[in-house]
Amino acid sequence: MKISAGRALLDVLKSWDIQHLYGIPGSSVNGLMAALDQERESIQYIQVRHESAGAMAASAHAKATGKIGACFGSAAPGGTNLMNGLYDAKMDRVPLLALVGQTPTVSINTTFFQEMDEVPLYADVSVYNHMATNARQIPNLVEEAIRTAYSRNGVAVVILPNDLMEVEIEYSPRREKKAPPAKGCLPVLDEDVRQVLELIRTAERPVLYGGLGLRGARDITVQVSEKFAMPMVTSVPGIGVAAPNDHPNFMGSFGRLGTKPAYDVLNAADLVLFVGSNFPFARYWPNPL
Repeated sequence: MKISAGRALLDVLKSWDIQHLYGIPGSSVNGLMAALDQERESIQYIQVRHESAGAMAASAHAKATGKIGACFGSAAPGGTNLMNGLYDAKMDRVPLLALVGQTPTVSINTTFFQEMDEVPLYADVSVYNHMATNARQIPNLVEEAIRTAYSRNGVAVVILPNDLMEVEIEYSPRREKKAPPAKGCLPVLDEDVRQVLELIRTAERPVLYGGLGLRGARDITVQVSEKFAMPMVTSVPGIGVAAPNDHPNFMGSFGRLGTKPAYDVLNAADLVLFVGSNFPFARYWPNPL
């Protein structure tokens, strides 16, 4: 069957269960907007007030659901405005797909209105960064971008010249639904678990410190905290992710943006169970720790 490359792109999103797309209309994404109008029953377009907010929303979606977030921006200023949200996803290591508009292919390298070399712009923030050069590439580029974003927990950028999005291509719809790839787990030795349990049992003032690595494990975190009467402290990015904010054992976050209860319990601790984080704001940690 023949459909526009824009609709083929959205079919790839649907096959990955991407149901929301955040962004702002612009002339360089007209092809995408037309496709979204045709597919409005299956993909919800959420118009934001600024592209940065759209990218932030996509990043937050990924953190809250464990599934890839998706956003878009038009050529040049629309795409550059995405940066805050893209770096948020990069630094917190969540999968995010950014679709970036570009001027028509015949206008590239002619100093056309809002035309710029966009690929280098996203080199640092992304784990995948490519521009489509013909319409037939678009579905496969987006497919590869999503796979890479999931496998490397990062930002995938696909740059889309507007004229290509409106070209009709031969396309077979994806019938199978895809799931995020399973995350690998390091083996845990029974002896290591016994040693940790013994340290917790013999400690007088143990504290559980968690970061973004505890995403998806809040229930287990709470069970450990309650079983061993351990106050919970999180990194700033781990707020609301590593532990529930309304639990009585939650003392807040630690560091430059931390809370006094978190600072006090860590200073008094004789054991810190440190899970799912690096050492942010290391100069604030008690010495010795």
